[in-house]
Formats: sequence, C-alpha cells, structure tokens
Amino acid sequence: MRRLTQKDVTPGVKSAVNAYLMARAFAETRRDQVDKIEREILAEAPLTNGFYETEGRRNHKEAGELITDPKDTWLCTNEAQLEEYYLECDNRARKAGLKPDDMPTTHCPALVAERIQTETEWLICDNATTMLGLEFDGKELNHRLLCMGIEKYQEFIDLIVKLVVNLPDFKSPLAKIA
Repeated sequence: MRRLTQKDVTPGVKSAVNAYLMARAFAETRRDQVDKIEREILAEAPLTNGFYETEGRRNHKEAGELITDPKDTWLCTNEAQLEEYYLECDNRARKAGLKPDDMPTTHCPALVAERIQTETEWLICDNATTMLGLEFDGKELNHRLLCMGIEKYQEFIDLIVKLVVNLPDFKSPLAKIA
C-alpha cells in the first residue's frame, strides 16, 4: 500500500471533517445544556430506581435509590414518574430555546444533535473510502470498524480528523462562528 500525502486528502474528506467538527461542537454543547436541565429536575424531584437486577452493570444501585444523574433514568420503573419527568424535560427545553416547536415531545434535543454527529461520522467513512482507494463503500467501512470495536471506530474517525486539521491550509469551521 502506498503512503498517503497531503495531496491525497480529498475535498470530500475535508468537507466531511468540517461538518463533523461543527456537529460535534453542537452535540457536546446541546448535551451539556440538556443535562443541566435534567439534573435540575432530578434535584427537585428525584426519580427512584425500580427493582431491576442491576448487579454487574456499570452503575450498580440498590432498588429504591434516588436517581440524580440523567444517565441513570433508565433504571426508573415507575411509568407515571418517568412520564412526568420527560414532560417536564420537554417543557423546560422548549422554554430554554433548546427544542423547536416542531420537534416531537418524545425527542431529546441532545440525542437529535448526537445523531447528526453520528451521520457526519458516516460521511467521513464514505469519503475516506475514496481517499484510501478501498474496494468497498463507506457503509462497509463503518461496519468493519464497528466489528473491530467502538474504540477502533473512534480511533479511525479521530485519525482522519487529525489528518485534516493538521494540514497547512486547514481553517477551523468553528472559527467562523466565534
């Protein structure tokens, strides 16, 4: 396999990386904003976890413990509590301007932003296959990378991003916003 040079980095890869950088910044910001709202709600009216068998899971909790971290709301088995919590999340996200009027109540603005980031990662894979001269498409590359583990997938995305941002002519798309 021949060694890549700066000239081999295609405009498509550069464009995909720029889209990814914008999407990632947006997703991280949106996640912070949504988590802040959700933490406030949980501080005011904490959920309790149900009777799931959680031993061996990352965040082992005993049944009946208070849920104070938005990442643990899946442990709540009280449907009425959860529905009230999600409606309050929806209400506050809309009031904060994080959720547009046309976004369904059941959608989380942070998850929507993270989905957009994922789609830009797919775009990087699509364009990288051309740049690398692979005999398969970006969907297959994405599949093969994920089969090797999420760490390898993220390592590949990071490698392509670093390749582009270290080019002498790189101009951060985020600089245009600031």
